[in-house]
Parts: sequence; C-alpha cells; structure tokens
Amino acid sequence: MSGHHGSSARASTVGKYLAAGITTAAMASVGISMLLDTHLAGTPEFGVRLVYQDCSFDPVGCDNTGLGAGATAATVYTAQTSNDRPMIGEGGWLIGDGRNAAADCTGAACNGENGGLLGGSGGNGANGGSGGNAGAWWGNGGNGGDGLDAVYVDGVKTQAATAGGDGGHASVSGNGGNGGKGGSDVNTLKSSTAGANNATGAAGGAGGQGGYLSGSGGNGGDGGSASSLNGTATGGAGGGAAAITQAGGGAGGVGGKGGSATSSGAGKSAVGGAGGAGGEDPFGTSGKGGDGGSATATGTASATGGAGGAGGDTNGGQAGAGGSGGTATADTGTATGGDGGTGGNSHVSNSPSFFGKGGNGGNGGDASSSVAGKATGGSGGTGGTGGLLGRPGAAGKDGTATAPKSTSVKTG
Repeated sequence: MSGHHGSSARASTVGKYLAAGITTAAMASVGISMLLDTHLAGTPEFGVRLVYQDCSFDPVGCDNTGLGAGATAATVYTAQTSNDRPMIGEGGWLIGDGRNAAADCTGAACNGENGGLLGGSGGNGANGGSGGNAGAWWGNGGNGGDGLDAVYVDGVKTQAATAGGDGGHASVSGNGGNGGKGGSDVNTLKSSTAGANNATGAAGGAGGQGGYLSGSGGNGGDGGSASSLNGTATGGAGGGAAAITQAGGGAGGVGGKGGSATSSGAGKSAVGGAGGAGGEDPFGTSGKGGDGGSATATGTASATGGAGGAGGDTNGGQAGAGGSGGTATADTGTATGGDGGTGGNSHVSNSPSFFGKGGNGGNGGDASSSVAGKATGGSGGTGGTGGLLGRPGAAGKDGTATAPKSTSVKTG
C-alpha cells in the first residue's frame, strides 16, 4: 500500500507541475498578445497577429482592423501571399525563417522578410531588394536581390540598371547575407543626344553584418557590366563586404568585383568598375578587396581597368589583401591597367595594434594595345601596416604593359 500511495503522490506532484507549466505557457502567450496589442504613445506599432489569415496581398481585401494605425501592409512572398505571419514555422513572427521576396515583386515588396522575433534566418531579396535580417538570437541574414538590367524600348532607355540589394544582418550568431549583383547595361543606340549612347552598370549591394558572437560577414555583390556600341561604357562598382565585431569565429566578407566594360565608340572609353572593400575582422582573418573590372575597347576607344578594392582592417588578426586591378585591352586607343587595392591595416582605433598583420597590396592590372607606347600597366597596391609586434603586408606587383614590336615592361 505504501508503494501505491507513493506512486499516487508522485503522480499528483507531476500533475501539479504539468498544470503549472501549461498555465505559465498560456499566461506567456496572453502576455505576448497583450504586448503586441498595447502601444505607448509615440512608439511604433507591429502589424502581427497570433492568427494566420489566408487572404490576398491587396490590403483592401484583408481585414487589417486591430493592427493599429501604424501598421502597414505585409510584403508579398513566394511561400505565402498573406498579410499575417504564423507564430512558429516558415515565416513565423516569433520563431521561423523569413520568406523570400517574389520574383515578380516591385518596390518595398522586393525586400526579404525578417526572421522571427527570437530567431530565424532572413529571407532573400529580389530585383534589388535587401535581404531580411535574422532574429534576435540566431539565424543568417538573407541575400540581397540582384539588380535589374537596363531596358530599352523603341530606341529610348526607359529604365537604367539598378543596384543590387544589400545583404541582411545576422544578430548574435549567424552569417551576414551576401549583397546582390548590380544590373547590367547593353546600349546599342546611335543617338545624336548627348549621353544617350552611354552605358552604365549598377553597383553591387553591400554584404550584411556577421553575428556578434559567431559567424562571418557577407560578401559584397559584383558590379554590373556595361557595353556601348557608340558611347562610353562604365562598369558598376563592387559592393563593400561587411565587417564582423565578435572576438572569435568567422571572417570578414570579400568585396565584390567591379563590373566589366566594353566600348566600340570612336574616341569614347571603356572603364571597368572598382572592386569593393573587404570586410573587417578584429581578431580573425579580414576579407580581401574585390578585383577591379576589366575594360575592352575597339577602334579608337580607350580602355581603363577598374581599381582593386582595399583589404579589410583588423585589430590583432590578419588584415585582408587588396584586390587586383582590372586588365585593359585596346585596339588603337590607349590602355591603362587598374591599380591594385591597398592591403588592410592592423590598428586599434587610430593607434597600431600589438600582434596584428598587415594585408598584402593587390597586383596592378595588365594593359595591352595594338599601338606601341599606348599601354600602361596598373600600379601595385601598398601593403598594409602591421602591429607593433606584427609584420606589414607586402606591396603588390605592378601590371605589365604589352604592345606589338616592343618588349614587355613593368611600370611603377
């Protein structure tokens, strides 16, 4: 009997704890609900509910009452077309990964959805939209969407190339999202209007921040390419990589590459885009700068390679190397290789660090022309400074200039 009473007592105790747990969870849910529905004067209001409502994106077709005057219509996402988010799961406002933007999105709807309040990765952007940010405790930032290419209709440029979206940020733990690629521009017009024949690639998006405790910074997006048949072509700049702030784990992101450029316009030019800067890492390995974009010119057009991006700085780790300068190739015009990016420095605020190592400078871009004397290689980038007990980075090599019936010479 004593054993029976002991079992009954234990069962009763377990039941009490179970009931208490259920009651606590219920009260927590009510508290969260009250918190979301209670707003102080002058504070932002959150348009979220505990109930999932299946309706179209059009806010007129959804019941938005109770969301508050500061609430806005939700973003269109590929996973669901609803103004409301479930509590947990895909698109969950409390715990869950944010949803990706739809491929046919426009405007703000192209931004990826943020991860849940407590945790979850951000959704990817589209058409130049930004990636969503991660939740408070864990998750990766979403990738930025690639920019849109330039559009021509009936001999008129109706839309310029658009920039790539920025990558979303991580929070405590996770990787930053990568920046989107810039849109390209291919211009075949032969217009008498000034500037109408030019082509300009758009810039790549910036990488997102890595987590505070662990995770790597996002890479910068590549710049968009540019091509002009009768004008000047300029490649888009590569996006800068994100820094990270934690003491250990992860690495700084790599800068985006500059966009390439091609021109056939008489007396015009092709200019490669500059590479993006590498991301900083205080005690680990900082990111490399992006390489400069290449440039190609035919006829009498000139070509200039894009400059390499600077390497990321560091406090006590390894600073990033500079990016290489872009190559330049011309027919009868001048060709100039892009300069290499400078290596990252090791420092603490404005003072040198103790053990950090400087990054190597990037190599200068090579140049080639069919006319002797019209090619100039790019200069190598300067090596970064090291800490008091660290070593500096090495300088990059100068680019090589090549022309017919002449020997290759190094410039610098």
